[in-house]
Amino acid sequence: MNTSQELLSEFIRCQPVTRDLDAVNAATALLKNYLEEHQLYVELERFRGRDVLFASTTEKKRPEILFNAHLDVVPAEEPDAFEPKTENGWLYARGAADCLGNSAVIAAVLTRVRETADAGAVFSTDEEAGGQTTREMVEKGYTANKMICVMDGKGYALTIAQKGVLTLTLRASGTSCHAAEPWHGTNALDNLIEGYVNIKKLFGQATADDQWQDTMAAVECRSGGVHNKVPDEAVMTVNIRYTERGQYERILKRIQEVSGLTPEVQMHSEPVVFDENTAILQNLRGCMEKRLGRNIPMQKMNGATDARHFAQCGVPVAILGIPGTDEHGEHEAAELTGMKGYEDILVDFLEAYSSQD
Repeated sequence: MNTSQELLSEFIRCQPVTRDLDAVNAATALLKNYLEEHQLYVELERFRGRDVLFASTTEKKRPEILFNAHLDVVPAEEPDAFEPKTENGWLYARGAADCLGNSAVIAAVLTRVRETADAGAVFSTDEEAGGQTTREMVEKGYTANKMICVMDGKGYALTIAQKGVLTLTLRASGTSCHAAEPWHGTNALDNLIEGYVNIKKLFGQATADDQWQDTMAAVECRSGGVHNKVPDEAVMTVNIRYTERGQYERILKRIQEVSGLTPEVQMHSEPVVFDENTAILQNLRGCMEKRLGRNIPMQKMNGATDARHFAQCGVPVAILGIPGTDEHGEHEAAELTGMKGYEDILVDFLEAYSSQD
């Protein structure tokens, strides 16, 4: 394998769906062998049977610049989703854009700067399930001296902020009875719906043109089991995205006040926001604009990446990624010229940074 496109195709054929430890570990082993063949320094860590790879141009856990991407992907229903297809300059397959193409680009970059830059990468394997392995790698000391680049964002932009995530279970109780005589019971589903409606009023109406607002979406609801019985329990899962750090406790308190329901926290991570005027972020932006010949906007994102686990490291974090489309969807694809372009951008950036030192 001599190109990032070839490496990407091999990753895809591993079918590294997050829950399939053998498949994810096979993709990690493939990458480990590739990097060792190109004389990179590698370390393999294992968490609960899940392999995570660190690679570097030097034998240390803390390079000047650290990259991150993940080798796990979401499942696919299409039977041929894991067979790469190339058409009109795009490579179509599950994981091509999110995030195997980014992993392949990072690997190619490290091989190109092996003797000219101090750079490394953490390739995590459970980002699609919350990224606990990335957090554990940070706890083990894998970080950076100057900047971390999380390659899991949108192409042709530089992201310097992402919303916080709060996933809650809302549970309502009642008294069951026959559905023909509902006055004999208390409908838990009614209680849940009333509480949810009141909670929803706490959140604004974000639009495509005004996205940087707190939002909430109901993502799962279950209650009862038969058509003729009033349920005595109803459960809903909601996903909240919020913009300001330190609002976690306030959000929980207000939800309980307006709904009478006690929220159970399933997942929580704080928003991540970095100063776009930081010199090293502007240097990276300049390298992108020079290669691409276009203005590169600094933006904020609604989704979450493993940047949240690196926020504690005390250095700027940039979120960027190769040009892709339909991530997690039936037509997921990575742009091949974009992959090569981002390779060149990152090599330019690393070599320019190294020459300044």
